[in-house]
Amino acid sequence: MHAVRAPRRFPTAGPQRLSKVHAKEKLMKKSVGVFVSVLAAGSLALGGCGGGSSSADESGESETITVPTGQGEVEVPKDVKRIVAINGAAADTAAALGRKPVAVAGMVATGSDGLYPWEQDLLGDVADDSLVDGQSFEVNVENVAELEPDVILAAPWNVTDESVYKQLSAVAPVVTPDSDAANPDWDDTAKAVGTALGKDKEVDELIEKTKRDLESTGDELGVTGKTYQLISPQKGEIFFGNAKPLELYGLKPGKHQTADEVNNVALSTEKMNELDADYLFIWPLDDDGKKLIEDNPAYKDLPAVQNDSAMFIDENFAAAINAASPASLEWLNTQSGIEDILKK
Repeated sequence: MHAVRAPRRFPTAGPQRLSKVHAKEKLMKKSVGVFVSVLAAGSLALGGCGGGSSSADESGESETITVPTGQGEVEVPKDVKRIVAINGAAADTAAALGRKPVAVAGMVATGSDGLYPWEQDLLGDVADDSLVDGQSFEVNVENVAELEPDVILAAPWNVTDESVYKQLSAVAPVVTPDSDAANPDWDDTAKAVGTALGKDKEVDELIEKTKRDLESTGDELGVTGKTYQLISPQKGEIFFGNAKPLELYGLKPGKHQTADEVNNVALSTEKMNELDADYLFIWPLDDDGKKLIEDNPAYKDLPAVQNDSAMFIDENFAAAINAASPASLEWLNTQSGIEDILKK
């Protein structure tokens, strides 16, 4: 077995779930962390890939749940016990639905245990930096298999190589969002998890509550119809990142924030005047990135800067909107400081 590299440009927080720590739980038998392609599933226990016939008990009732994914229908056993998540947003949602994973790929963040702030209470001590390589973002199939999962929750970027998909789906059914997008909408990710866990009603309620909460905040602040841009300066250029959840507030995407342009358009610093949105969110990876923006003569004349509605963000903020889940969006709405910017 081998791993797969996830291509990336904009340093989105989703694939960057690099962790500093190992999960305390490994195997039950042994005593037991930019944007980017599509994953599918199957299971040795089910005798084949997803989309095959499901097994049934003597009463004729199916023992599996059919889950639509990015690569077709996958059969997931009912009442799975061991959930392994290599996608943090899916892990958040599973835990919020009362089904905490036994392990989740960790990340580099401000917390000491490889979890984002909104995951601290939800996921506890299950961050495992051995599931995804911290430098290459490659999935370690062997380490995933060691955990003996009943189901694997993943993002499209986790598998860009069909051979790795086949290896993972030989371990357990692999569930990804039912979407062709490299970076699917947050609610598509949540719905896939809810269906796989037999909690469609509960996940729909969670999604609707999240939408209502952010819409209510947007209405109170009067931001409907205003524009946003999310950028990351790197190597002398400016990349645009996915921030579609901001539209729940009633905001509209500014220039270069379309699905086709996000992560594909690199803006030269000479064209900084194209950063003309009402709200500008900037994720510099280091001091050089921040300096690249602030030292540009055009920066001080940008509408958002003039209006004091430009915000330098950290990885937590970027992950909350770029690799979003209901839990991350609740944190964004109540604890990230975004309300102070949207008031401007």
